[in-house]
Amino acid sequence: MISIWITAVAWGVAAGIGVWSLREILWQRRVRRRSLQQVGLLPTSVRRSRGRAAPQWRESLPWNRRARRLRREAIARDLAPALMLVIGQLQVGRGVVAAIAEVADTTPAPLGEILTEAVNEAQLGTPLETVFATMAASENEPHLEILSSALGLHARHGGSIVEIMQVLVETIEEEESLSRDIRSLTADGRLSARVLMAMPPFSLGAISLMSPGYALPLINEPLGRALAVTGLALGLIGWRWLAYIARPRIEL
Repeated sequence: MISIWITAVAWGVAAGIGVWSLREILWQRRVRRRSLQQVGLLPTSVRRSRGRAAPQWRESLPWNRRARRLRREAIARDLAPALMLVIGQLQVGRGVVAAIAEVADTTPAPLGEILTEAVNEAQLGTPLETVFATMAASENEPHLEILSSALGLHARHGGSIVEIMQVLVETIEEEESLSRDIRSLTADGRLSARVLMAMPPFSLGAISLMSPGYALPLINEPLGRALAVTGLALGLIGWRWLAYIARPRIEL
């Protein structure tokens, strides 16, 4: 059993070396993102808030974290097509608020709900860039923050909102393409992590069925309990490590 955990940790080291090249690609993409600052689309002063308050214990539960992650992925996936529809509405002469309101009705949740709420707030007099900045902070979604920066840039300095939106859409599509490539390249790592985590309990259960009492020393003997706890701790560390290196983050 211990040898299986050692194998998992060793595989994690090898996988970490392999994934290091992905981080180099991410760094190059981050450098390209900085080119947006030169045109004023993403001001240097605008950064995603990192000093948030610690989440409550309910929000820190694994299933709640997964639900929030899936929600952010759904927003990022639907944002570029929705902005393309907004661009089409702008090109036929509609205002920004009217264009977003038209697109919000056909956009699936959760992005459709966010756009609808933004339109309602804008109709009450709140600037759109302020609305999207607030939503970006609450959703922890950097794409909405960039959208807020784009709308703020247009409100302060004017210019073609269509061209600004097109640059924004291209940026989001490039990032989504990179995210898909990363998920494809790290699919083996995620699958291997699941297999390695499932092997010890599956093997122990199969051996116990074929030879009842074989695993009792792991419960009855002090040394067996110590080995079982150590193996469990190493397994959890290896699982967290594999999950971390197989899911690189894209920093804007």
